[in-house]
Amino acid sequence: MPRKLKLDIEYVPEFSIIGLVSAQKDYRLCWLLNKQLDTDLKRLRDFIFRPEKNRNPGRFTVFHYALPHLMMRCFLVSNKSSETTLLAEPRNLDYLFLLKNPKEQFNIKDISERLRSIPPVEAAIPLITDSKKTSPFLYDFELYLGKALK
Repeated sequence: MPRKLKLDIEYVPEFSIIGLVSAQKDYRLCWLLNKQLDTDLKRLRDFIFRPEKNRNPGRFTVFHYALPHLMMRCFLVSNKSSETTLLAEPRNLDYLFLLKNPKEQFNIKDISERLRSIPPVEAAIPLITDSKKTSPFLYDFELYLGKALK
């Protein structure tokens, strides 16, 4: 009888995540980020995420900006909805600033400092993408992007 091989594939996120703490509304924070970072974040349809099967799904606002010459994308995603949160740790994160396919010339610490310099942003924390905590959210977010960016 032939031996069975088990293939165990671990998802490796292509995102760098900066957690933001700010009491501003999402559209106002987006406008401030556009001014400070010289971007043009545009709103996409809401991201719907259900962390567990027995919970209600949460709706999260998403803003998007593409840097096509660098093959990189930036996203501002609300971390909290009325039902759930995307990332529970650290506790008080209001928004997630995601960089998809970050290039070497972008230093996450420098971007965090620029984000922290915006007056209504109380904190900008670079987060380590631990696959156990972030992969369910990032995996679903990648699937969402396939539909939302068409």
